[in-house]
Amino acid sequence: MRRTAASVFACLLLSTSAYASGFGLRDASASTLGLSYAGNAANGSVPTTMVFNPATVNDVETFDFAVSNTGLLPDTTGDFTATNAAGLPVSGPSHSVDIVNTALVPSLALRYRLTDKIALGVQFSTPWGMITNYKPNPVTRYYATMSDVKTANMMFIAGYQLTPEFSVAGGLQVQYMKGRLSKAIDVGSITYGLYRQGQFPYIGQLPGGNDGYVELRAQDWAAGWIVGAEWKPLPNLSVGASYRSAVYNRLKGNEYFTLDAVGKALSGATGLFANGPASGKLHNPPVVTLGAKWDIDPQWSLMVGADWTGWSIVKTLTVHSGNPHQPDDLTPFHYHDTWFGSVGVQYKPTDDWKFSLGTGFDDTPTDTAYRTPGIPDGGRYWVSAGVGYRVTKNIDLDLSAARLIAEKANIALNQADAGNSLRGSLNGTVHMSVTLVGLELNYHL
Repeated sequence: MRRTAASVFACLLLSTSAYASGFGLRDASASTLGLSYAGNAANGSVPTTMVFNPATVNDVETFDFAVSNTGLLPDTTGDFTATNAAGLPVSGPSHSVDIVNTALVPSLALRYRLTDKIALGVQFSTPWGMITNYKPNPVTRYYATMSDVKTANMMFIAGYQLTPEFSVAGGLQVQYMKGRLSKAIDVGSITYGLYRQGQFPYIGQLPGGNDGYVELRAQDWAAGWIVGAEWKPLPNLSVGASYRSAVYNRLKGNEYFTLDAVGKALSGATGLFANGPASGKLHNPPVVTLGAKWDIDPQWSLMVGADWTGWSIVKTLTVHSGNPHQPDDLTPFHYHDTWFGSVGVQYKPTDDWKFSLGTGFDDTPTDTAYRTPGIPDGGRYWVSAGVGYRVTKNIDLDLSAARLIAEKANIALNQADAGNSLRGSLNGTVHMSVTLVGLELNYHL
């Protein structure tokens, strides 16, 4: 059963990167990307907005579905300095480019009106994900060399029209997550320290000179829920709100070590760094989404939106090894809750064409003292535009683009902080900007 579902999700598990705050992705609707997703909680014109508010399922007339793809083209550079556990400078490249990978974020959605009061919907999306990758042997290596987390989320939605003006909906989230996290281990500093204490022989170990590497590969299935409402107090005005629950992931898999002769000697003597099972919790936060859409006249519409993400649920990533000799590996995040706000305007000169503009700001949940090179996140300013064309009476095609410019992301990780004693200290600055290009096809009866 799980193998079958995983095959269904395979088309969604593409390379994804963190372009919303933290490791969030909100790129589920290419047709509204041109509005910077403003007003999506109150905009049921396309089925892909159900992920923002399930109550938009009630806006379907008979049946519709959409296929959306958004390409993300980042430009990221970072400059770092580091000292290892022995207090010595870490060797290797200090300037990194293309830290965040290019990505393709897909989404599929369909809606069906069952009765005058009841509508049903299904949506596949990738709400969370990230890929960061550093050159071989960077100075960041004791904190991160590669971080790759992907999700595939399927929502089953049922909506009910309570009155002509007010509708509600709710649904179930079923989510698959898989991750690969890798970094270096300063085996030389560990063994040299033990040698100085008379607990390990001298066999040529050198702080920073006998690195080992570890990679965690793990996956998990988890579930959550989503509820929402949409109110149309006037024929030309709609407002909406939704709540998407947290999804509590406990990733289970294996950790794999690559060691040189010194590392293998330490592993044989102590039982450390042996391949075997491992697990870690990486929760996805709850999200509250608000939106409004005002049709000023038949040609012009104004949209505003905001969402709150409860990132404070993400405190520490603890990787627990099945090896009783291997201590837990801690990565403190200490995220704080964030807001995203956007405003957009749409112009329809004819029934066949529409043009969109939008702008917004997305805050970051990270702080300098805990920001990691695996998620070098900063607040983002959005500017977007889009064009839509009605190809036939049943088919619409939308093309959108956006430019995201991130605030400078400073990193200042201290060896004295919890979990960092064997990693040393790392300081740096990451600059990032992203171009998003989205294409969506909508079919409706």
